[in-house]
Amino acid sequence: MCGPTVPAAVQPAPALAPVGENVLECKDLNYRYGGGATIATRDFSAPKLVDVNLTFEPGCRVLVAGANGAGKSTLLSIMGGQKMVPRDECKMFGKSVFHDGSLNELRMYCGDWWATDFFFNLSVAELIGEERLRSPRVQELIDIMQINTSWRINAISDGQRRRCQLLECLAEEKQVYILDEITTDLDLFAREGLLEFLRKESEEKGATIFYATHIFDYLAHWATHVVFFEDAKVMRSCRMEELQEFHDLVASGTKCPLYSLMREWVMHTYAGKMPEQIHTDEAMLAPSEVPVLESRDLTFAYNGGTPQLKNVTFSFGRGERILVVGANGAGKSTLLSILGGKRMIRRNLAKVMGADCFSDPTDDLVMYCGDWWRTKFFMNLTISQLLGEDVAATPRVVHLAEVLQIDMTWMINEVSDGQRRRCQLLEILSKPRPVYLMDEITSDLDLYAREGILSFLRAECEVRGATIFYCTHIFDHLEGWATQLLHMSKGEVVRQCPMSEVAEYAEAVASNDPTPLYSVIRKWIYSEYSGDGDAKPWRKIDDSLDGRVPNLGLAGPMMMMSG
Repeated sequence: MCGPTVPAAVQPAPALAPVGENVLECKDLNYRYGGGATIATRDFSAPKLVDVNLTFEPGCRVLVAGANGAGKSTLLSIMGGQKMVPRDECKMFGKSVFHDGSLNELRMYCGDWWATDFFFNLSVAELIGEERLRSPRVQELIDIMQINTSWRINAISDGQRRRCQLLECLAEEKQVYILDEITTDLDLFAREGLLEFLRKESEEKGATIFYATHIFDYLAHWATHVVFFEDAKVMRSCRMEELQEFHDLVASGTKCPLYSLMREWVMHTYAGKMPEQIHTDEAMLAPSEVPVLESRDLTFAYNGGTPQLKNVTFSFGRGERILVVGANGAGKSTLLSILGGKRMIRRNLAKVMGADCFSDPTDDLVMYCGDWWRTKFFMNLTISQLLGEDVAATPRVVHLAEVLQIDMTWMINEVSDGQRRRCQLLEILSKPRPVYLMDEITSDLDLYAREGILSFLRAECEVRGATIFYCTHIFDHLEGWATQLLHMSKGEVVRQCPMSEVAEYAEAVASNDPTPLYSVIRKWIYSEYSGDGDAKPWRKIDDSLDGRVPNLGLAGPMMMMSG
């Protein structure tokens, strides 16, 4: 049963920005962490911002880019009033960003993600509130991000929780939006929809957007300005039309020109090149007489509900790099969890190297990366202690730690979510496997780490004969990487074939499309959504949950059906 159409609520008029004032003025802004009152916080860190000078007028859409640790998030958190700086070093509309609390009526900062433990079992509707929920603005955002208002905040996935937080942050109209990596959990359709929503806020209402990201799909024509950080300093700040290096790349026919330029600049931060690929004595995998990954007429449903997978059939061999694409809800993550042995299914529906995914032990065959660590799962171990001294000292781990920019003395329960994900990625890649199942592993990585991991995985295929099954919504770094394509829609396989047989991709390359892979997949996903007409499955309200039973069964046993 779909939710009722709600009448438009009268929105309170947004606070007006002072006339004639610049949105942002940074003058010789410097910042270091530390200087606190306790021993643990007294020592100063290395400089995180050095002599930052920036000025922006209302209506700008500013792309903030740079390597991990370059200073992007620090600047955005200062702009959001989260860190104390001298009054004159950073102002918004002529007011000190930290000392003047009235700026909170004008700005919205979204950079620190919620943790499950912060919530009682609230629904999204309860979180947003009845009055705001009735507004056309909130209803539009619900459809853009495909949020079900009956979701329980402490019982949904991290990606769903991030979308709910973004809805809560954007529910009220502001003059300035300060956004730090907000689209990592959105599919291509939702990501573009949200960026277009922000474009309208800018063009029609004069709002100013500051957006830090490592994902450059679709951004070349969205941003009006770019700011690039390197080693805590602003290396470049200009309007997009003044970014001559980008226009030269476009004119020369370079694929993914904005990504290519950002890659060049980020690599300069890391002394210009990736770490050398390792050459170890890890054994070459023996040829397999059976398919490495195989599914035959697999149908699967949670809790006896609507099938998430329907008659899924495919077969992939040794050494393949399989790119799995599709919109949110296509069944990609569910399929990955089944192949990883995380879901009970009947025998002979899905196999890895001839072994049944669930019934036969496959831990020595499969590396599954789909569920992210939580802090509370760990005693206060360093990543080196977690791996063990012998493993931590191997050339493989040393190389991966360099690529992922991991300090082996990090305490896992004290680092940020993004750093913890990198530690988890190091842990699961620390030992070689024949099969890697990977679900959105690069969303928290900068260009250096992302390319390093994808190069490492390519070498695993080409040198050792491993097979990679890779789901992602980020395509600006994948040109020429995949050997096979698996396109899924609404739980079904639309197409399985070598990338060389994808005619649409070959045509896009031949037509000099600057982003051929992104353009092709974008067309497929938009066609899928347009084919649904007005169907909005996320608006089906589930009233069966009374606040005591977590949604989606993530905290307890579930009934499942496969066949």
